[in-house]
Amino acid sequence: MRPGTIVILMLPPTLAAVYTVSFGRWLLKTGNIRGAIGVFIIAAMCFMAPLALLIFRG
Repeated sequence: MRPGTIVILMLPPTLAAVYTVSFGRWLLKTGNIRGAIGVFIIAAMCFMAPLALLIFRG
């Protein structure tokens, strides 16, 4: 698969992960550390799962 196609297909998951990370940072500021860690894990999965599918099945 061409790199340009991967960039275009990964744009929505990347934007969702960035938004989720910003929510996790807000949770850290308010003192909810366990919630922030969970949100960071969700953001990482939101980014890594589509990327892995594109690379391995691409």
